[in-house]
Amino acid sequence: MTIRPSSLFNAQKIKYLIVNKSLLIAALLFIGCSKNAEEGQAQGWGEQPALPVVQGQATFSMSGSENYVNVMGNTIPRMPLFPSLSVKGGIARGYVADLSGKPLKGAHIGLSSTMDGGWYSSGSGITNDNGYYEFTIPTGAAYFFGTAVTVTYNETPAVMALYPVGGTTSFPSGSGVVKNFVLLSYGPANPEAVAQQPNNESNYYGGALLFNFHINYEGDTPIPEYLPENGVIEIELIPLGTGLYGETKSFKITKKIGNMNAFNIHNIPVGKYTINAKMSDGRKLKMNAIGTKANVYEFLGLKPDNAVGTSTVTFTPNHQYTPVMVPSFKSNWDALEIGLKL
Repeated sequence: MTIRPSSLFNAQKIKYLIVNKSLLIAALLFIGCSKNAEEGQAQGWGEQPALPVVQGQATFSMSGSENYVNVMGNTIPRMPLFPSLSVKGGIARGYVADLSGKPLKGAHIGLSSTMDGGWYSSGSGITNDNGYYEFTIPTGAAYFFGTAVTVTYNETPAVMALYPVGGTTSFPSGSGVVKNFVLLSYGPANPEAVAQQPNNESNYYGGALLFNFHINYEGDTPIPEYLPENGVIEIELIPLGTGLYGETKSFKITKKIGNMNAFNIHNIPVGKYTINAKMSDGRKLKMNAIGTKANVYEFLGLKPDNAVGTSTVTFTPNHQYTPVMVPSFKSNWDALEIGLKL
């Protein structure tokens, strides 16, 4: 059979398309296999170091001029071991896990990029079953924002912030970045912010309590439920069960009243606690939830409310925030405000 020039052209074209299609499929398979091989290293995540041991009892004595105490100090727990990832230009990628090295699915990792003139854009990703995320970084000076995950805490969906491993959250977008994140139960967030505002509960990944009370000052007509100016308050927190990562540490705080009518307890390992409140002379204190977080959550906060001497307490996240809204390098715990009376 004689092949006409047009038929020869079509035959060569078909051959060209078949060869190039095969090359394209091979290239895609190679890329997919390379990516899967790299991510596949994380299947199971390998052996992880033992969790930090947080047990025993810590005691703190606050003077009349002090208004906060950080019960876990400024130490960051040891990090889990993450699978290795290479940097890809213009791409943000990494893993999200809890402190034990368990990958967290559904965590939101977002960032914003700003350019000259005030223009900005954003990108984000959600972690898969293996805790992995990846997305394109918009052009500009980039910083992470909206780094959080929703967990079940005392029968309640709670948005908890994620700690950026290594501490930094800003970078030039063109170079790409590998950034891993961890769900912590305590620890300071941004060291610079802690140094500037050590009394701000959002600068710690642990929970927070704020106590308020009225004072009977010397020379004033005393009001029975007010606390004495020269008195000492004793607060005791005893874990009910274990915390997020097995913590069983209890805390005892004594606070001299002086002229201070409020004080904070910060960076308490996330869990559920029995709370005891009394004066140092043995008189039990009435406790009731007050402020914007009072009874917002059915199962979080002070339960029972309006208790005398003893109750249970869990911590309260900002109920208005979704994971997309949580600032990077900040926690999402609001201080639960408790009123004290005789």
